[in-house]
Amino acid sequence: AALPFLSCASCSSGFLMTFLRRYGFGAVGYNFFCSCLVMLEGVLIIGAVQQVLGKGHSMITLELPLVIDATFCAGSAMIAYGAVLGKTTPTQLVWLMIGLVPFYALNQHICFKTLAALDMGGSITIHAFGAYYGLAASMILSNGRQAFGAYTSSNIKNSATYISNIFSMIGTLFLWMYWPSFNGALASIAEHAEGELDAATTLLVPQQYYCIVNTLFSLLGSCVSTFMMSAWLNDGKFDMMHVQNATLAGGVAMGSSAALKLSPGGAVAVGIFAGMLSTTGFGRLSPILESKIGLGDTCGVHNLHGMPGLLGGFIAGLAAFGQLRGVTPHGNAQLGYQIAALVCTVVIAAGSGALMAAVATGRLGINQYKQLRNKQAGGEFNGDQFDNAAAIDGLALFEDATFWTEVEIETPYSGGAHADLTNYSRRNGSYHVKNSGAQSGQSYHYSSQHGGPPAARQEVSASGAARPSSSHAAPHKDTGLYAQDV
Repeated sequence: AALPFLSCASCSSGFLMTFLRRYGFGAVGYNFFCSCLVMLEGVLIIGAVQQVLGKGHSMITLELPLVIDATFCAGSAMIAYGAVLGKTTPTQLVWLMIGLVPFYALNQHICFKTLAALDMGGSITIHAFGAYYGLAASMILSNGRQAFGAYTSSNIKNSATYISNIFSMIGTLFLWMYWPSFNGALASIAEHAEGELDAATTLLVPQQYYCIVNTLFSLLGSCVSTFMMSAWLNDGKFDMMHVQNATLAGGVAMGSSAALKLSPGGAVAVGIFAGMLSTTGFGRLSPILESKIGLGDTCGVHNLHGMPGLLGGFIAGLAAFGQLRGVTPHGNAQLGYQIAALVCTVVIAAGSGALMAAVATGRLGINQYKQLRNKQAGGEFNGDQFDNAAAIDGLALFEDATFWTEVEIETPYSGGAHADLTNYSRRNGSYHVKNSGAQSGQSYHYSSQHGGPPAARQEVSASGAARPSSSHAAPHKDTGLYAQDV
């Protein structure tokens, strides 16, 4: 029983993040490390909340449901990681992961014990919580540090290659196959006395069966609608980013109501709508949020986990109206409790994500980066020389060489840096990296035609007129993540 959700948390989600062409080590490696770290902490924190505080036990008993809950917590943490993928130091990432667990346990306790919300597969407590924790953290990390769009899709390294997209699809396929087991990991045969319903015999409600079937049909619907919506948004062509992510939205949206008795058509309808919502989010909403409020969402967790998670919590409230008496905790009033759980989750997740990101970046007095900031501030870019001693800036973001051995940093001087890019970035159709003439309004513009490799590098003037660039000017110096003293 442990294999499916361990695969989802540690293996599949890591490979799903390998789309970044220069961040494969970080995607898989940090995912593996952080999953283990969060699971260990989760056993202690969640066990203390459930057994010591909730039941008055004097010690934590290691039981399979607790291990599964700890793994679910790791899955939520990896969702949060997706929002800040490529934008943190390892130390900052550890702060974010360690800080997530207590708030996750608190929110889970409120949703399940206080509000008695329906959330068997974690649409609310896993997906929505992880998404909005990560999005809030991303906003704090990138706040005031938008030099050459380093933290958003404008960064040339926040892009994919043909091969990296294929690796990412491995994660998608494994997640798609294991998602029904993930949603049903904590399901059991629920027994209700028939006398409470309409007869004197015993009614068996096979929750695991409902979880498997409902999730499968919802995934089928989201896969079909994703391809259709992707083609509609892209003039008849498919976007691999949509296929890698939105095809899974049906599993997310079915999480809260997975254990309820739904018709196959209803499950498919939920999946179709979730797929359409997620695909539209990737194709239309993410660029708007990025341009208007500077929200850099590397993996698009808002589109795959945030919005479908909110949808799933709401769907469970609606589905409660069609259930037999006694199946849902609050009967026909369940919808109100589902909405309350959603609001509680978003508030706790966003608040705790912002808080821990502030801690991680030193804004609350933690000054572990002062020496590195001073070192970075005294350095200059010069030809191929690049100071990557834990210094984060426009070139070191989304870059394995910053923190991994046997990987060389890619700079504008390394040559052939962009020859293997796909036709456009993960979020829009062009890349912008400011050069040393940024003060005068000049920037380097990496444009591409849909369906082909990027065109030659062009220099764009303040008026927007493009002209061929004959040389590679040194990039504008940026102190990036360490720009502000504490």
